[in-house]
This record gives sequence, C-alpha cells and structure tokens, in this order.
Amino acid sequence: MLSLESRLEKQEKVWGVPGPAFLPMAQWAEPQPLHSISCHSASTESTCCPINWVEHQDSCYWFSRSGMPWAEAEKHCQLENAHLVVINSREEQNFVQEHLNFAYTWMGLSDREGVWKWVDGTDYEAGFQNWKPGQPDDWQGHGLGGGEDCAHFHPDGRWNDDVCQKPYYWVCEAGLTQASQESH
Repeated sequence: MLSLESRLEKQEKVWGVPGPAFLPMAQWAEPQPLHSISCHSASTESTCCPINWVEHQDSCYWFSRSGMPWAEAEKHCQLENAHLVVINSREEQNFVQEHLNFAYTWMGLSDREGVWKWVDGTDYEAGFQNWKPGQPDDWQGHGLGGGEDCAHFHPDGRWNDDVCQKPYYWVCEAGLTQASQESH
C-alpha cells in the first residue's frame, strides 16, 4: 500500500498537480473512501476512476441516488462518457447488486425495437441473464400506454421489464481511464 505522500507524488507526475495543492481536495473529499481519489499504478500507466465512482475489475461504476426515466438516465451516463450498466457475468451482477440499496434501478438493456439489446452492443442472447420468473412479460395492463421496454434491477437483484418513463435509480458504467505517466 502506498503512503499518502507517495500517492501525492504520483498525482503530480500524472496530472501535473503538486501534492500540497491536491491535499485540500483530499481533505474536502474526506467522507469518500480514499480509493475514490487515487489510482492504481502500473509501471508505465495508471488506471483511474473519477471521484465518486467505484472501480471493479476493468470498469468504473456510478450509482445514482435519485430517479429518472430510462432514456434520460442513459443520456446522463453518455455525458459522463459512460453508458447504463451492462451485466456480463454473475460476478458483475453480484457486485452491482451489492451497491443497489434495494431500489428499482435501470440497466442498459431495452427492447424498444422488439428485440432485447444492450446499449453497448453486447450480445444479449449469448450473454448472462437474471430475469425474475415470468419476465420479461411486456405487461400492458399498467394503464400508462405501451408495453414494458426497459429492464431494471428489482430490489432482490433479479431483472424485470417495466415502462421506460418511470423514474428509477440508475447505474452508469465506463472503462477505466488510461493516463500515461511521464518520467521526469
């Protein structure tokens, strides 16, 4: 484990921000875990997640604490150079589920054209699926018009299809940022 002083020196090398200038931001962000303001160093590059994002394997995740419709949530993620989360494995499902706080939460899966598709183009048919029994059902009896074209996590972690206009929490996913280190 690197000392804070060593991390600040690495910060200066990567972003050109001197350690003492970075320290007040670290103190300001004190309620956040230290890993949210640091990078994992390799010999020639660092992989970093933005502040308030959670790193897991080769991705960074941001968990909302408010709700919005599916399309708006996806636009919010795109503004952060990310997309709604795409679940590729049971392990990733378990990781995301641990952070959901038992709330209905959008993921990056929809069937607006009648075929289920992930927002990043991942193959839906060959990939991991975790639907609740009897889902997806494209239920029409909700009285909101249309069917259920967007997938969300149920509080138990299993998937359900629902009306895309409902204001659910959401999860953004992005690849780790690569930052080249310059030797001085």
